[in-house]
Amino acid sequence: MASKKNIKSDRHFQDALSLEKSGELAGALKRYQQAVGADPGNAKAWSRQMILYRKSKTPLQEAKLIKTAISSYQKSIRSDHDSWLKQHREKADSSRELAGVLGLLDADGTPVKEDPAIGQWQTRLYLLEYRIKNARKKKAKKHSSETSPGRRPKTQKAGSKKASGKSSA
Repeated sequence: MASKKNIKSDRHFQDALSLEKSGELAGALKRYQQAVGADPGNAKAWSRQMILYRKSKTPLQEAKLIKTAISSYQKSIRSDHDSWLKQHREKADSSRELAGVLGLLDADGTPVKEDPAIGQWQTRLYLLEYRIKNARKKKAKKHSSETSPGRRPKTQKAGSKKASGKSSA
């Protein structure tokens, strides 16, 4: 059964999708933010925000969003897991030893299963940070007199060894 936060988040997500399709990217971004505010476990809303930042060519904002998404999404997963444990304590206790032997639990007893969305986001973050770090610095424009097509490039002075063609050997 869907909770109130999931219903509210899904409503914001659907509104954002329709805004995005109509070309209102700023409004769509705001709705996606409302969707993840209502339910931080909404991976689709996080992903759509990242795509909008990618389309708007704002890599620093995208990297910041990915970091926020990973931490919020992991907290949401942990919270959902803890609430499930409270409701199903007997089932969890009876299968805990088997899960530990199979290597499905961390040292603190939480499941090891990694969500595919987090893996994709971590990969994207790594690539994005690499591109930001190795981005070319924009060069300042040269003066117009140095780059005018009618002028020849400066050469060495006539008195230098290369220009005179003589060598000292």
